[in-house]
Amino acid sequence: MVRREGGRASQFDFTLMLVSMTRNSPSRSPQSQHVDGVAGAEAGSVRGLWHWSTRELLVAAVIGAFGAAITAATKVAAVALYAVSPMLAAPMTGTALFVGVLAASLIRRPGAALVAGFVAAVVVTPFGGFNPRNMVAALVVAIAVELALLIGRYRRFGLLSCVVAALINAAFLFSIHWFVWHLARTPLWVQIGTGLSLLVGQLLWAEIGVWLAAALRRAGLASTGRTVRTRQP
Repeated sequence: MVRREGGRASQFDFTLMLVSMTRNSPSRSPQSQHVDGVAGAEAGSVRGLWHWSTRELLVAAVIGAFGAAITAATKVAAVALYAVSPMLAAPMTGTALFVGVLAASLIRRPGAALVAGFVAAVVVTPFGGFNPRNMVAALVVAIAVELALLIGRYRRFGLLSCVVAALINAAFLFSIHWFVWHLARTPLWVQIGTGLSLLVGQLLWAEIGVWLAAALRRAGLASTGRTVRTRQP
């Protein structure tokens, strides 16, 4: 009789101990909570990356209009210089890249270069008439900038991004010179010089876009509400 009561008492104590451990033990480990917190932050950052504000849309539109004015001016200079040599006119064809890089560097969101490039192509139409090639060129240049910005995960537009965007755009423009402006009929040294001039010109326009974006950000004139990293000079 005593043994049974003792056995029941010990069993009852063991049950109470299990209940107490279950109540006092944390439902989740700190490590799992930390991992879930990081995952939630990353998911929120991804959603925020694609969420455009009205201010950012206006900034992209203003950049596109500004780029259209520069494109119209450099187009006149390019036509005049091309009569002398394609090598002199080649650097004037990088304004579209400048627009895309400036928009991407300031806004740092997917599609920034596409929006600014489209606005620039539409605004410049009254100056040179509607030309489907302008839309195609703006699309190609914007895609080049988007791919380059993807390297920095939309947080940084550094030297590597500039080189990638410049290489893609220079190759595209060289094909236009070759097939549309009959560069193939020129001597070999002119072809090589034009290719190098295109590449150097695209790099310069891309660097100008990055520099201007950094200058506007430092002056507090182009804050889009996102914390980004800029390339140090």
